[in-house]
Amino acid sequence: MITGFPSPAQGYESKQFDLNTLYIKHPSATIFMTVDTDKFTHLCIFNGDLLIIDRAKKISANSLVVYENNGEFTIGRVFQIKGEAVITGAITQVIHSVKE
Repeated sequence: MITGFPSPAQGYESKQFDLNTLYIKHPSATIFMTVDTDKFTHLCIFNGDLLIIDRAKKISANSLVVYENNGEFTIGRVFQIKGEAVITGAITQVIHSVKE
């Protein structure tokens, strides 16, 4: 005899999520970068966040990218980049850590 309410997760116990298939479209062109500054909070990117960067993704003027300018890596929208810069790739995911 079963008593109580069934678990909302019943039937899903054996299903697993593969983060690679969910978040990485071009595995051989994907790199990861950890942010070590609070300089990008206006983009909702915080110190300690992990960035998933796709170097094969088509980039548009509004793409959020990591680029190198004067020997430093920085983050911004393509249309905001001034001067000579080398785009590393498009940011496809930002993973935040839960702060306690």
